[in-house]
Amino acid sequence: MPRIRTLQTAFNSGVLDPRLAARVDIKQYFQGADTGTNVLALPQGGFKRRPGMAYAATLGAESRLFTFSFNVEQTYVMAFQNNAIKVYMDGALQATVTTTYTLAQCGELNITQSADTMIIVHEDHQPAKLVRGAAHTSWTLSNITLSNIPQFDFGSGDEDVWSATRGWPKTVAFFEQRLWFGGSQSRPQTLWASQIADFYNFDVDTGEDDDAIDVTLDTNQINGIVALMPSRHLQIFTIGGEFYIASSPITPTNIAVKNQTKFGSASVPPINIDGATLFLDYGQSSVREFVYSWEEEAYTSNSATLLASHLISTPVDMGARRGTSTEDANYVYVVNTDGTMAVFNTLRAQQVAGWTKWETSGTIEAITVEGSTVWFAVKRTINSTTVYYLEKADSDTYTDANKSQTQSSSTTVSNLAHLNGQSCRVRADGAIMADATPSSGSITLARAGVAVEVGLDYDVTIKTMPITSMFGDGSILTNYKRVIRVVADMYESLGVYVNGTLLPDRQLGEDVLDTTPASFTGIKELYLTGWTRLAQVEITQTDPQPFTLLGLVVEVEA
Repeated sequence: MPRIRTLQTAFNSGVLDPRLAARVDIKQYFQGADTGTNVLALPQGGFKRRPGMAYAATLGAESRLFTFSFNVEQTYVMAFQNNAIKVYMDGALQATVTTTYTLAQCGELNITQSADTMIIVHEDHQPAKLVRGAAHTSWTLSNITLSNIPQFDFGSGDEDVWSATRGWPKTVAFFEQRLWFGGSQSRPQTLWASQIADFYNFDVDTGEDDDAIDVTLDTNQINGIVALMPSRHLQIFTIGGEFYIASSPITPTNIAVKNQTKFGSASVPPINIDGATLFLDYGQSSVREFVYSWEEEAYTSNSATLLASHLISTPVDMGARRGTSTEDANYVYVVNTDGTMAVFNTLRAQQVAGWTKWETSGTIEAITVEGSTVWFAVKRTINSTTVYYLEKADSDTYTDANKSQTQSSSTTVSNLAHLNGQSCRVRADGAIMADATPSSGSITLARAGVAVEVGLDYDVTIKTMPITSMFGDGSILTNYKRVIRVVADMYESLGVYVNGTLLPDRQLGEDVLDTTPASFTGIKELYLTGWTRLAQVEITQTDPQPFTLLGLVVEVEA
């Protein structure tokens, strides 16, 4: 029987939908994977173990996260909770601000920011501003006094378009030196813009270029505005379609709101990254890219999840981290309602676009990105008790809810109160230690350690697409096959299994057995037995160790 070698040098297409299992006619099949759990797709082509999630603080309650960025050195994570905002800097609580927003309303808030002021809107609340004072601990929340509120005849003569009776603006953005509001309970399709550089003045006056703007979307349905996105143009997202304002600068006399696509948007705020605005469609089943096409001179809304739609499960939040170096990709994080997360690796110029799946021993409930740091609000069960933690992605750690510390050589590890009573993985000086359960905030190691990480476990799983090749009279996709040999090209990796068999980290006669093994870079080879129809290769890692897969060679007999 013939022997065939298949080479996979990239996984840039990420995890592919199970319904693509027979699509050997598309290039993504040969750059994708059946499974990619708890890994990141790298722009260079490989898969890497995802960052650990480092414990920062106990939130105490369900939260929605936002970022407040005064400048690159002074940034904050804002945790909106029932009737409160908790302000964190570098994971440390700075202040707690009392609010009147319920927990349900926190999930419906829309915000924007300018310098030291955050504007907060909700259709049931007068627009408010959260202002940072002279110290990190000084914050003031107050209602905004709006002047010259637009008038509208609701049937009993002109009255303020915004009020406790008629509702308040639902969305907000700064664009071209104006403060923009979009939609309200009584006027769901109307856009309002302040006078130029006078953000709280909405006087339309005589319609001069710097006067305020009041315009209603011209459509054949009443589809409320759910988001505004300042980008190349001011983009408007409604439950029935996607629009933009073409003119620039925008004035009361030249404003033209143009409908581009008609997919509709959910209330999860869109994000702008890699030249596109990503939004969740109204059915909450697809993430779409609203991007300007110079060829068509219009915006398109192609699905970014077409090849991995099974990873999207009624999302509740999204965030984006931009590449900070030439080696970094742009990553989009989509938080699903089941607590998992779909992560999109996108680099449009290099045609990189692939999804992977993240899981944790708990549920990820919210996300925000502060510069290059990704923060999560996570609900966990610790020692049979429900807790809510603020955690951040940390590429130097390999467990979740973890504490990593460098200490004087000792068998005692402290500062673990948030994990009391919970069995944890332990990594000391690069070696895997016996699992331990913190008590009174500490554990005792079997031997002294200096660099120690203690946290919750998560496993890595990568599975290839079914092996196929054209041979003789056609494809061998459905033939029974035997995987003879797997050659894995790895980078700085330890503790890797191929189809359940551990790739050895030590070589007898070469390595010192009573020292921590060094991470391996290079080729690992494994011979296998057994016949299967799909001949997939599954690569797993069950210990909290580094792992990067660069490519695979699979030799099969068919």
